[in-house]
Amino acid sequence: MASLNRILIIKLGSIGDVVHTLPALAALKKSYPEAAIDWLVEKKSSIILQKNPLIRQIIEVDTQRWRKSLLSFEVLRQIKTSLSRMRDNRYDVALDFQGLWKSAAFGYFSGAKQVVGFDKEALREPGCRIFYDNKILPSADAVHVIEIYNELARSLGAETNGYRFDLNVSEEDDAYIASQLASRHMADFIILNPGGGWATKNWDPTNYSRLHLRIRKKTGWPSIITWGPGEEALVEQVFRDCGTDPPVAFPTTIPQFVSLVRRAKLFIGGDTGPLHLAAACQTPVVGIFGPTHPSRNGPFSPADLVVSHPVPCGPCYKRTCEIYDRQCL
Repeated sequence: MASLNRILIIKLGSIGDVVHTLPALAALKKSYPEAAIDWLVEKKSSIILQKNPLIRQIIEVDTQRWRKSLLSFEVLRQIKTSLSRMRDNRYDVALDFQGLWKSAAFGYFSGAKQVVGFDKEALREPGCRIFYDNKILPSADAVHVIEIYNELARSLGAETNGYRFDLNVSEEDDAYIASQLASRHMADFIILNPGGGWATKNWDPTNYSRLHLRIRKKTGWPSIITWGPGEEALVEQVFRDCGTDPPVAFPTTIPQFVSLVRRAKLFIGGDTGPLHLAAACQTPVVGIFGPTHPSRNGPFSPADLVVSHPVPCGPCYKRTCEIYDRQCL
């Protein structure tokens, strides 16, 4: 393929979505080391890309907030600013890893010379392919979402041998985690993460309480419980169920969590951003999967363990359970 000097990656979504796209970014930068690579991402997930040496600039959007007041002057100004920033860069190619109407439209209006995305069978919103100049259908061997994303990079001639995850943590964040652990005299520990983003992904918090107490009794290792916005009630339930021997808890930002999980003996949790960060950091993982497919979304190391309960209606990828009351968990 002709030399690519300016590349736009479009991956808006959640922390896990962004993490799963990092190997494709690394492959593109390795194959086109002189290329300037920018990333269009939702504001809530951009923190995982900060200080990434492979990215020239991060362009943030806030589509969830924009939808609530789409016709307001301020929102229209922000949309115009984001589009102008993209168009000013005169991209050679825009790669839409998201596969939604909104992401494909961003690619089209970015002014890139060509927009590349997935073909119909690999899209959540198949109609959005009308915005693509080139459509890629992943091979049957590409099962895990990381491999599917890598196929988009390979369509530009990138070599995708191995997975590279650039997750950068500042000295200040490392020092914060070190001090939290030192003040509690913690060396060996596990992480429990009861939240899952969707209610249908959440294993009963009582089970995490039992797991904490059992591991504590058998190994002596303490548990650190982690959580995200809106998941405080799950943590409180775990604490109530554990009685006088609860897990350790202290707040962390995403970069601080990366520093923490790199030091952990084990991570246990559902299909959510922290699990994917743990897998990217090569921390041993036990993934608890319900409505999503572990072969597509789960940890990718052969040493990791996935726990799931197959049911006739799964994997459904639904945020509400209408049939079995989450029997998959």
